Amino acid sequence: MQRGHRRPGSTAALRLSNERAILQDLLTHGPSTQSELARRTRLSNGSVSSIVRSLRGRGVLETSDTVSSGRRATLVTPRVATRRVAVGIDLGRSHIGLVIAKPGRELLAERRVRIPHGTLAEEALGQVRALLTEELRQIDRGDEDIVAVVVSVPGPIDRTTGRVVDGTILPEWVGRSAEDVSEALGLDAEICNDADAGAIAERGWGAASGVDDFLYVKIGTGIGVGVFLAGANYTGAFGIAGEIGHSTVDPGGGHCRCGNRGCLETVASVPVVLQHLSDALGRDVTREELNELAASEHRATVRVIQAAGLALGQSIAMAANTLGPRLVVLGGPLSETGDVLLEAVRDGFSRFAIAPVVEATRVELSTLGEGASARGAATMAFEHGDALAYMAGADEGGLLSGVDIKNR
Repeated sequence: MQRGHRRPGSTAALRLSNERAILQDLLTHGPSTQSELARRTRLSNGSVSSIVRSLRGRGVLETSDTVSSGRRATLVTPRVATRRVAVGIDLGRSHIGLVIAKPGRELLAERRVRIPHGTLAEEALGQVRALLTEELRQIDRGDEDIVAVVVSVPGPIDRTTGRVVDGTILPEWVGRSAEDVSEALGLDAEICNDADAGAIAERGWGAASGVDDFLYVKIGTGIGVGVFLAGANYTGAFGIAGEIGHSTVDPGGGHCRCGNRGCLETVASVPVVLQHLSDALGRDVTREELNELAASEHRATVRVIQAAGLALGQSIAMAANTLGPRLVVLGGPLSETGDVLLEAVRDGFSRFAIAPVVEATRVELSTLGEGASARGAATMAFEHGDALAYMAGADEGGLLSGVDIKNR
């Protein structure tokens, strides 16, 4: 469309869209300065200032003076309906993680329970529903207080179909969609990849706070990467970017569940690490014992983790050479082994990444542990839900039209 021929009302529609973007950002990240809002929403400082002034006048926001980077700044705080919540769920091969949160990443409930390997999708979702009902009761909430639900699963999600595709470590979930989850829970729900959810959590809650370009590597039964580029979660054209667990590190290696040989998962996933250590010790080793042995610098344990870490470092280096992140965050169950893993990954990374990438890229451990994916799913629920459903305050100009904003 040429300049000067925009449809009537398009300016008002654009302003409404920008207002919603500001509100959504505040609900996801909590109280923020105007400059932080401008950076994250990519609106100009002048536009943010004008929108904040308008929303404050309508009672939707509050502002106060603060100091940021040694300078005076304006802190913007949303007025929210105190009972509305978002729900994040992390479904794994042997666990269910649940987070219930208020806007601004205020946790009301966080649970993690074990489930048997091979649990059917319907059974797992039934346990999710029971756990959610229990936790809502504990915090004096009900289904009517939930604005959005997001469920993370350990596998690629085809964005064109919205379904879990081959590559997941949960074969029971292949072909499942958000509609299946919604029907089982009796709530509108979305699904996402667990590594993407972990990356979103690290940016909002953890080690990647304020970093626009980074990789979050989740190392568990499978190995996946959540990618952030220019401040946005990058999932590729079909939603399945970041599957480095199926990058080849040993062409003559063992067969992988994907059908290829020598994939990263065949040498560095948690089950493989546990099997190697169990073989070395002549007995079964649990994940909990693995962490204890690593903390005590048990010789065989250190060697096994070092071998996995070197392979991880190699694959991460290949990704970093292509994408050029400033930060790599190691998460998932294997990250619980701490500095033993970190040092080995850093060693492999420095060997295989090009010199400028080695110099510019930090490799760190997650600060969130195994709770990252559930927290990230809750953060995504804030983004997917209607921001206005959380807001308390005056309605003027149609911003809150049709939205129940009363405390319940």
